[in-house]
Parts: sequence; structure tokens; C-alpha cells
Amino acid sequence: MDIRNLRTFIRVAELNNFTKAAQSMGYSQSAVTVQMQQLENELGIPLFDRIGKNIKLNQYGLNFVDYAIRVIEAMEKAENFATDSRHMKGYIRFGIVDSILNACFIRILPEFNRRYPNINVNVTVSSAREIETKIRTNELDFAYLLDYKVPRKEWIRLREEIEPIIFVCNPVNPLAERDEVSFEELINERLILMPPGEGYRYLFDDELAKRNLFASPSIEIANTETILKIVTQENYVTMLPVFVAREYVRSGRLRVINTPGAEMQQWSQLVYLKGKAITPQMQVFIDTVQELLPPLSTEPSKL
Repeated sequence: MDIRNLRTFIRVAELNNFTKAAQSMGYSQSAVTVQMQQLENELGIPLFDRIGKNIKLNQYGLNFVDYAIRVIEAMEKAENFATDSRHMKGYIRFGIVDSILNACFIRILPEFNRRYPNINVNVTVSSAREIETKIRTNELDFAYLLDYKVPRKEWIRLREEIEPIIFVCNPVNPLAERDEVSFEELINERLILMPPGEGYRYLFDDELAKRNLFASPSIEIANTETILKIVTQENYVTMLPVFVAREYVRSGRLRVINTPGAEMQQWSQLVYLKGKAITPQMQVFIDTVQELLPPLSTEPSKL
């Protein structure tokens, strides 16, 4: 049933006149006449009494007005359900690495929920490698990664930034007062790092391999928040993205260790796989992240 014919019918019923209805809707009178004939043919009943030049709703027409109004309301809801944020429903499957989640999304997720209370966000926190695998098998819709720069040919990158990785310790650690510490010295300290293959640990292992060195961390934990708590309380050295350590350094709870020649960096990237359909639910989440997430990057020298 053509919604345009229904809208025209309701306007004719309101004005009880084909000519006035046509003028108010920007149609010719003949177009309105054809639309009403189409509607009557589709219903199989006459909606108007046509006596001479006078046209007036008959009982069928009067009874059909309420049905037409309800049909139009239902069709408008069906057309607008995906873009009306007040009624938008559904779910999002979002993957994110631990460090970005804890540093940046603690505020974003509740705010998104306040804006879109009927959209469920299913968050998977894992390594970049596992998240990539889940996206490829369609277990996740999109993700925020901290890793190598993903290739453009198979990924869509919605947001990307270079993220410096730095070494830090607590203020009472003797290294905190040093202007420079060589990488060779640093690896002999008590280290607390991500396990091999997790997070940014591969950068540390790559640096060891380049220098033909070996290091044995004292503790390996795949949780950034736990590492932060331990390092602020005990004399350990760790490596962290600048955006994770920023507030701890500014508040004096951590100190940056300057290690010339051992500068490291990763890419933070909001991505999805090419060919993935972006639903309205996903789009409003992406828009919210882009609005609320400040630039992650901060040069170590500006801490």
C-alpha cells in the first residue's frame, strides 16, 4: 500500500475537498484523483460518494480514516527506527585492548549508555592479535587496537595515532633522578612487563634482539592497571604507553626514565574489516567515541 496515497487520503478527509487537498500538498487535482482511485481499487471498496461534481467521504471512507492514520504512524516508525536515537535498539560487539579501555573508555562507555540506553555494548577485552582474529571470524564488529599499523587493503581505519611507549619507575627508585639510563642498564633492573606476545611487550623483545641481549623480567602480568599499582608502590621498572602513564607522571606518582636510542612506539587504531556493514547502532557508537575521546598521543617530553 503506497504511503503517499494514504497521506493524500487523510488530507482529503481533513479538507473534504480534492482541489484544496491538491493545493495544500503541491499536487494537481488530477494527481489526487488518480491516487484516490488507486487506493479504492487496492481496497476493493469506494471511499467517496461522487454525486455530480461533489465528492464526499462515504461511510467506508469515514471508517477507513482511523486505519489510514495508524498505518502511516506504523510505517513512519518502521522508516525511522534505525536513525531515531530515542528508540534505537540493538547491540554492538566491540573489542579493545586493556590499556586503552582503562585509560580512556571508563567515561565513554557510561556516557554512550546514557545517550542510547537501548543499545547493548558487548565489550571484549583481549590482546590485539586475538581481537583481530575475532573480527575476521565476525565475532566482533570493530575494535580499538594498540599494535602495528594494520594494512589499509583489508581494514578501514576510522582513527589512528602514533603512541610513544616509555619506561617509568616510582619517584623513590634511584633511576628516577638519573638524566639518562642506557637500555643495557635498564634491563638489569627489576622489571615488571606484559607477558611475551601481549600488548607492547614485542617492542621490548625486538629491542633486545637488535642488541643481542637477554632479559628476565621479575614479574609478567597481562593487566595494565595491576602493573601501574605495583610500580607506584614498589621499586620496579616497566614500559607503558604515554597515554596510560600521563596522569601518574603529572601527579608525581611515576617518573619517566630517559633511555636514549631505545625509543619505541605503536599505533592506536579504531578499525573494522572491509566489507563489514556499519549499522546505525555502530555509527552512533563511532561518532560518540570520536567526539569524547581526546587525542591519545602526548610526547614524553611534554609530560
